[in-house]
Amino acid sequence: MTWRSWPVVSRLEWRTAVLALLAALAAASSAVVLAVDLATGGGLAIARGVVAATCAAAVVVAGLLVWRRRVSDAQAGVLLHLGAVATAVSGVVQPDLGWQWLSASALTAIPVVGVMHLRGWGLLSLTAVACLGAPLVFAAWEPRSLLTLIASVAMAAVPAVVVGVVWALAQQLDAARAAAARAAGLDELTGLLNRHGLAMRVGPLVRAAARAGEHVSVVVADVDHFKRVNDTHGHLVGDRVLVAVADALRGAVREDDLLVRWGGEEIALVARGEARRVTRLAERLRVAVEDVDEPGLPRVTVSLGTASTPAPTRTSDDGASELSARLLDRADAALYEAKRTGRNRVCHSGLLHPTSPPSSVLAAPATASATVPMTLAAEPSVVTLPADPVVALPGTAVPPST
Repeated sequence: MTWRSWPVVSRLEWRTAVLALLAALAAASSAVVLAVDLATGGGLAIARGVVAATCAAAVVVAGLLVWRRRVSDAQAGVLLHLGAVATAVSGVVQPDLGWQWLSASALTAIPVVGVMHLRGWGLLSLTAVACLGAPLVFAAWEPRSLLTLIASVAMAAVPAVVVGVVWALAQQLDAARAAAARAAGLDELTGLLNRHGLAMRVGPLVRAAARAGEHVSVVVADVDHFKRVNDTHGHLVGDRVLVAVADALRGAVREDDLLVRWGGEEIALVARGEARRVTRLAERLRVAVEDVDEPGLPRVTVSLGTASTPAPTRTSDDGASELSARLLDRADAALYEAKRTGRNRVCHSGLLHPTSPPSSVLAAPATASATVPMTLAAEPSVVTLPADPVVALPGTAVPPST
């Protein structure tokens, strides 16, 4: 068992841990100074009460941070500002040279830690407190000399320079982290979400649908004869075709709908809305791709499969991901039915009812078998399956269809 597996350490947010460490160092330094003064019989020119109060306050702050495990940026900003002011005041009122150097050094470190929590005016005000506090500490030296003046100017400049460097590095780190997050959630070729990106964003969509009493629907689109496009025109043209299809689909959906590159030439859509929206939406996507006509690119079509279910009333991010996976499986099965019956069409798998027992998941396949007749909708490009496949989704009571 290592120290990282300790319950307190494993749950302590790292920036809060740094604040707690800073407070602990302040407490330890105060305790050492106090111990030295006691051991020398008052050999240091300090007020023991001030040092003891500083030590006690630092211990309380460190313990509070460890107990809370996580503090907001605003709370951290308040603590850092209070710490900077208290350090400056302590350095001014204490006549001991060693304590003054210790206080000035701490004032340099406080705004550096503040970079982790503050931006803009918050960081600027904290840096200003440190830059003004350090000269005030050295101005309290007796007797005043040229060394005092040089130290004051240097200690006023040090916090600003250090914070500027650290802030620039933090900005680069934030940009790199944002780029990594985008790369982790977006498909490099099409700019659509990838599977990881869908997992990160599907939870809020499902919960929003539940609050509005709406359905969650999935459409899976697959480019027809895409292998033929690659074989005939080359993979570079194939990539351009995928980008053109993605752009066409993106232009046909709402901003809060989730478009995902699900596979090589498969693109999935996860959306919310009333139950019949998925029928109109899938047909709109089919037409959008059919109408793509870009110079140098072959015309292509897509086959689509759909699935829909009432949004569960309460679900976690993991539950939302599981729900979308079930819907995607159903929609994918309907997609292959659309491929089998002629391509460039939509196949609807039917409404997924959450009230049926779990055994119905295996008992009711999404595709039509040879014994299940197919019913054509009014539009020749839409194929509707009369049987409603059923998936058990716990936590939602929805009456079965008639």
